[in-house]
Formats: sequence, C-alpha cells, structure tokens
Amino acid sequence: MNQPGKIEWRLLAYDEHDAAMNMAVDEAILETHLAGMAPPTVRLYGFRPPAVSIGYAQTLAPDVAQRIRAAGLDLVRRPTGGRAVLHLGDLTYSFVGTASGAQPDKSNGAQAANEFLSPSIIGAYKQICLGLIGALEHLGVAAEIGTSDSSYRQLQDCFLATTTADLHHRGKKLVGSAQLRRGNGVLQHGSLLLNQDQELMERLLTGTQGALSPLTSRGARHANLFEIAGKNIAISQLEAAMKSGFEKAFGTELKLGALTESETKLAGRLRENYLTFTPQIRSSSLQHAGA
Repeated sequence: MNQPGKIEWRLLAYDEHDAAMNMAVDEAILETHLAGMAPPTVRLYGFRPPAVSIGYAQTLAPDVAQRIRAAGLDLVRRPTGGRAVLHLGDLTYSFVGTASGAQPDKSNGAQAANEFLSPSIIGAYKQICLGLIGALEHLGVAAEIGTSDSSYRQLQDCFLATTTADLHHRGKKLVGSAQLRRGNGVLQHGSLLLNQDQELMERLLTGTQGALSPLTSRGARHANLFEIAGKNIAISQLEAAMKSGFEKAFGTELKLGALTESETKLAGRLRENYLTFTPQIRSSSLQHAGA
C-alpha cells in the first residue's frame, strides 16, 4: 500500500440529511477533493427521513417505487453502482481519496503524491474495507471481506449477496459498499447495519407479507451489529471506532472537521440532481461498482 504521506485527513462527524442531500454532499466532497481543495475524508451519516437508495444503473418497477414511498421512505438513485439499500437502522459512511496509477488531471489540482488508493476497483475496495474491519475490531466484532459472486446482479436487494465490496460476519452480510471513480478520484460509500428489521426490505421490494421468500427462509438475511455485540452502541462510540480503524489501516491521523463553505454550496446545487427519481439510466463514462 502506498502511504498517504503527511496529508492531514478529515473526519466528518455523524449528521443526518434527506437522501438527496446525502448523495449531493458525498459528490461535493469528491469534486472538491479532485480540485485539490479537500483532504482525504471519512464521513458518517444517517437519513432523515429513512430511505432506500438504488444503484446508478439499477432499474426499479413502478409498483416497488410506489410501495417504498407509501411507507414514508425517501427514494434516491446513488451516484455509485450496486443494488438497493434500506437506510433505516444503519450507519452510512463515505470515503473520498485518490487512486494511484491513473493519469493525473493537471486541470483539477490532483497531486501525484496524494495518490494512495489502488488503481484497481477491487484493490481500493480492499484497502478501504480494512478501515471498516479495523473499526469493527475496535468494537469487538470480527468481519471478513466477501468473495466475488456475479449472481447478485439478478437480485434487487444489496444485502442478499456478499461480494468483494462487502464485509460479512459468520456468513451474513454486515456492510455493503459501492464505489464511483471520477478521473483518479474515488468515492466509496456504504451501509453498516446496526439493528435493521430482517424482513422490511423484502416486503418493500416484493410486497410479500409475513413469510420470507426462499432466498431468506433459511434464517436471518443479514447481520446486525447491535445483535452481534449484544448491546446498543452510541454514535460517539461508532465514530471513535471508525476513526481508529481508518487511522490504523492507512497509517494516518484523522482530524475532526466540517464541510467547507464551498462544499456546502456545491452540495446545495448538486442536490437538485437527486430530487427527481426516474427509472432511466443516465449515460456516463464514469466507472461505477458495488454490491
């Protein structure tokens, strides 16, 4: 792993926004980082109101979208790939940094010395997931990176399959992540399940009531951190664990910070792009990946 040098990294403490603003803030951090105006950043957040986010290229039937909205949930299309994620009883994180081995874009201020992530998508996933694994270890929970399984592409629900982008605990998925590359800038964000209902997501996606489908009839569909730990864990403890995990994984120090004025203004403008949910896939040359 290339060491990130002496750059001071930033930790953005937990906050809550609606789904459109959360996606806009992540994108604004990426754009600002690409412009050389923001350091590598770890952000922790939640959704108010709760939401379902779907992958950039994922299609969703109109009746499913209607069911999600009827349940009082926001619905948003992520800038990253992957499948549908329920943001309720979870902690969402985002990570922004720069990949090595790419041609630097001299127009956007990217510095070669700051390029510490792998040029490969899978390699960068593994690096960032080491930070998550370290955070979970700090909380006394063991987790492992999943293995590749293309069958997840046939599923709507992110947490029904574990890939190399994800973490599992004893075979049950605990963290699902997705990634976007813009030039040599990397945005990865994902969901750590805390105490999420085992059946709610399936009811939202399929309309089934009462009984689980054959895909989940063998037991719990996912792992929940609070169940594994045997207790609820305060946000402050989760923040401390994330800070410890990423500092250890990257050999750096995370300083508590805040969004800059330029990031806040940019996020406000970008939010408009996420307010209207449509089933169409927008054309793009960007690289998207995830579970």
